[in-house]
Amino acid sequence: MEDVVNQIMANPLFSLVLALLAFLLIFLILKSLFRIALFLVAVFVLYAGYIHFFQEKYPLPEIEIDPNTLSEWSEKLTEFIPLDSNFTRSAPED
Repeated sequence: MEDVVNQIMANPLFSLVLALLAFLLIFLILKSLFRIALFLVAVFVLYAGYIHFFQEKYPLPEIEIDPNTLSEWSEKLTEFIPLDSNFTRSAPED
């Protein structure tokens, strides 16, 4: 392994070719990530426009939450939600 590194360091043309290949690889990866990010931004803009223009025609339904039902569900779910920092459940109560 040291021989390969020494040969690369001794030959500046070989170092230049490897640097260009590394630059090309990084450029292609960043280009694909940029395309993905651009696609996600476009989808978000389309969704925001859809919400903005069709909000009056198709309003979101009003949700009425009963406080008693909410407290019942929160009590049921607390046994499944980890509360300490290492995400372990509390011991089941008998």
